[in-house]
Amino acid sequence: MEHECDCHEHGGHETENLPALQKKRRQLLLLKEHMVKVNTLHDKIDTVMSNVEKDNIGLLLTQQKNLKELEKECAVLSELMQDDLMPLEMLLAEREYIENVKDIMHHARLFKRGLRGNVTAEVLRNLERKV
Repeated sequence: MEHECDCHEHGGHETENLPALQKKRRQLLLLKEHMVKVNTLHDKIDTVMSNVEKDNIGLLLTQQKNLKELEKECAVLSELMQDDLMPLEMLLAEREYIENVKDIMHHARLFKRGLRGNVTAEVLRNLERKV
């Protein structure tokens, strides 16, 4: 017995496959929901990062909350990846993005401390070369 659906590619699905297809659809909708959140967080972080100059380096540090939220979303994506809903490469790219932002924030903290005189001159010179 076949069940007609809106899937024009397949034309119809056997009734016993319908629960599996419905489960996959729910999983994909969940993946989409989390990817929208990830992209929104990327936009927020990237917008701030694009507006940072040497004199407002502390602005980067305001993104700590967004970065934490992004890490939570990455954990959810990791679970979804185990269900074969997204390729491993996407998850690895997301983790790399998070690590890069963490590294930038670490250097921003050091640079900000350097501007206040809380690090050695050598560390400050090395940071200025990177900026």
